[in-house]
Amino acid sequence: MTEKLATKRNPPKWSLWLRGLDEWLLIFQKVSGAILAIYLIGHTLVISTALGFGHPSQLTWDRVIGLIEGPRVVGVAHVGTIIEYLIALLAAVHGANGVRLILMQYFGLGLPKPERRTYPMIPSPRKSPQLVYKYLVIAVVIVFIILASYVAFVG
Repeated sequence: MTEKLATKRNPPKWSLWLRGLDEWLLIFQKVSGAILAIYLIGHTLVISTALGFGHPSQLTWDRVIGLIEGPRVVGVAHVGTIIEYLIALLAAVHGANGVRLILMQYFGLGLPKPERRTYPMIPSPRKSPQLVYKYLVIAVVIVFIILASYVAFVG
């Protein structure tokens, strides 16, 4: 009379890994903003040093910028070119994610409509409208990577 119930094992779904994606994107936004602010300060100091603090000379400019560019790594790309490429990539992702956050937090675009909850709570079968903005951020980043790679390493 004792029957064993067969338990069906379900493999993990990617949605479980990506469920906290909004929190990760918010953390990334703050960290990338801090990195870009530090880069801005460093960039200002390097350029002002290369310009001789208001007294520009070609010798000072060539020496400082030559030190920053460093040796060639790939084709026409110097170390400085690769650093600028990475900073521009970070700025593009930061900007696209910032637009997504502004649209969602300040204008409420992409957020689900509030509805009255009753017991038992049943999850909604439709997908979150926020996915459109996440895919938009991914598309902007992919287009930027393709164009910036072409400019930095081919052109």
